[in-house]
Amino acid sequence: MSRGNTPFIRNLEFEEFDLQNNLHCILHKDNSKPSINILVGYKIGSKDEPEKKKGIAHLFEHLMFQGSKNIKKNEHFAVIQNAGGFCNAGTMQDFTFYFDSLPTNHLETGLWLESDRMISLDLSNENLENQKKVVIEEKHSRVDNAPYGTVFLNIFKEVFNGTKYEWGIIGNEKDIESFTTEEAVSFHSEYYSPGNSVLLISGDIDYGITKDLISKYFGNITKGNNIQRTENVINTLLKDKRLTFYDNISLPAIYICYIIPKAGSEEEFTLDYFSNIIANNESSRLHKKLVYEKKLVKSVNALKYQLEDAGVFIIDAVAFPGTDLKEVENEIYEEINHFNSSAGINIREFKKVRNAIELEHNIKYLTNQSINFEALINWMYFKEKDFVNKKLERFLSVSIEDMIDSVKKYIINKEKIVITYLPKKN
Repeated sequence: MSRGNTPFIRNLEFEEFDLQNNLHCILHKDNSKPSINILVGYKIGSKDEPEKKKGIAHLFEHLMFQGSKNIKKNEHFAVIQNAGGFCNAGTMQDFTFYFDSLPTNHLETGLWLESDRMISLDLSNENLENQKKVVIEEKHSRVDNAPYGTVFLNIFKEVFNGTKYEWGIIGNEKDIESFTTEEAVSFHSEYYSPGNSVLLISGDIDYGITKDLISKYFGNITKGNNIQRTENVINTLLKDKRLTFYDNISLPAIYICYIIPKAGSEEEFTLDYFSNIIANNESSRLHKKLVYEKKLVKSVNALKYQLEDAGVFIIDAVAFPGTDLKEVENEIYEEINHFNSSAGINIREFKKVRNAIELEHNIKYLTNQSINFEALINWMYFKEKDFVNKKLERFLSVSIEDMIDSVKKYIINKEKIVITYLPKKN
């Protein structure tokens, strides 16, 4: 989306304000189409869970759809769908979010629904026990019994051992089962409060009318926010560690994991270039080498996963039966070592990635939902909604030397966790 050599950078405008109850509000107006997205983010993720209560942040995401003062069980979905919209939610390590995408004329409906479940929930023992079963079954089907389903649990357990990121979002089955209704009421009162949340609305809105409606539905919520947080201390890897897991799989796989800096660091931008040059598309180095030329693996990918306090960079490959994973691993290191100097970098492949990043960035912000989610992350991590407007500029300012510096600093010959998954032996 460049015009000649000049990049197209869309500047998104926001208005933000606080209610007297400390609810932070961020608004973005785009009257080009008759739709809106309402998103409420709560500063409660898996890293905030107390000991022996792992998984309750995600459990609570389910409970938020089980009815409130004026809404029956699962009626939230029905009201949104009947209005011509859709809704969903998600739990992450650092926060939990809920969104409603609606036609413009249902803004008030969406605000009423979100305020109603912020004020009160139907936290009956019946609802709690029912959702415990749902979440535990989800854990069984998506994690415990799914091929490679435990990979990220094991990666985070090893890479972030001894930190608040050690536990997976899905949690521990015994901890989930032990969660009581009294604890659920306390959890909702403590974390689902105005001062621990942010409300974002993007789309076809009038700022004055929207502010009045926010005040109407959220202004009188008086729940306190006395959360005491402790620092999430990230430990460095002092030496390489290797682990092998046997799973119900037919193809062996390898995961090479490095600790990298948190979101917002230079590595958020520089390592995007590295990940796309080395893997993630059919023209990438490892794909051409391991998939096409040597036919050692079925797929190879690189993932840059950055959170509020730290990040992990993962290169993974799913190999064909009979492939020596050690050979695959050595081929990966050999390709990584080419990033030790600019002599190993092709300027054309670097520019190709830059163009792809620019296109992806601008496409991403064409929807109200993606604008809201990006603004949510920026607020949660940096308390800076306008970071969305700085990201593309920072991506496009990355040089080959910048990328090389980051790879040398955090990847080449650095301590790592190497995890292999092998088919269970008969």
